[in-house]
Amino acid sequence: MTDPAPARHSRHWLEYVGTFSALLISVVSLWIAIATEQANRQMVTAASWPFIQINTSDGDGKGNRVLSFDVSNDGVGPALIENFKVFYYGKPVRSSLALLTMCCGYDPKKGLPLNQPAVGGYQIATIPATVIRAGESRVFFVYPKTAANAKVWEALRYAVNGRKLVAAACYCSVFNECYQGAFVGIHPTRVERCTPPAVPYSQ
Repeated sequence: MTDPAPARHSRHWLEYVGTFSALLISVVSLWIAIATEQANRQMVTAASWPFIQINTSDGDGKGNRVLSFDVSNDGVGPALIENFKVFYYGKPVRSSLALLTMCCGYDPKKGLPLNQPAVGGYQIATIPATVIRAGESRVFFVYPKTAANAKVWEALRYAVNGRKLVAAACYCSVFNECYQGAFVGIHPTRVERCTPPAVPYSQ
């Protein structure tokens, strides 16, 4: 009469191997799923990444002296501008009028009207709470040089060229991935969310 114990022992060993194999396959499958999800997230982020920069010029290409500032999205996805800040010598500036008064000796009482650049005024546009599509640029300040504003114009140009004037913004992608950065070609910093600045630049 044969002893069935070895057969039972062999069967138990095979059950252990089968259980361990199933567990190992489950762990590997889970790891692959997590890695795939992370890769997909990275691909989505890369495909929707906005990159906001500021551009300045002191001519319009036609021989006219015109200071202009525009914000461009050089990324691949649209950018929602949550807030916009401007600093002069490190001090926050509330508006274009405040900037010209602070930096350049602009006197609004002398009658150089807003939005009439032909007689020495300047033009502005809103940047905060706007969406800039990939490849799009938006002009937010235009200031042509005239006989009436020559001194103020040159003072502003000096501030720009001397890096005394710095702009920064916080903006988000369509997937609510937000970035904080200065518009000087520096790679922006990823942030959890955009917080309202103490002194926003409201134009």
